[in-house]
Amino acid sequence: MNKVVYSVCKVNSNSKLKGLGYLVEDNLLIPATSSKGNPYIRIFEDVTKHCHPVNKDKTEYKGYVTLAFENINVFNKEKDRYELLDYVETTYYVWFKFAD
Repeated sequence: MNKVVYSVCKVNSNSKLKGLGYLVEDNLLIPATSSKGNPYIRIFEDVTKHCHPVNKDKTEYKGYVTLAFENINVFNKEKDRYELLDYVETTYYVWFKFAD
């Protein structure tokens, strides 16, 4: 388990998550808060496989990670109800640096 400083944002979005997280078995684990205010751990899988080193000492990495979500409830404003989407992919830009 390695402690990292991270920055994660959706591609084509201005919102950004940043702070301290952990790199565990190629996965980036970051603390997050749900829309109801409940804390949980967000996992970005296989980050080290998708990110490449920025500098020669290999302490800083960046890249794009695509996450797949299944069975997502999305609110349809026109029909005023929730609809179930079978499959959605979201691409994130991920940057992290090992913290000593």
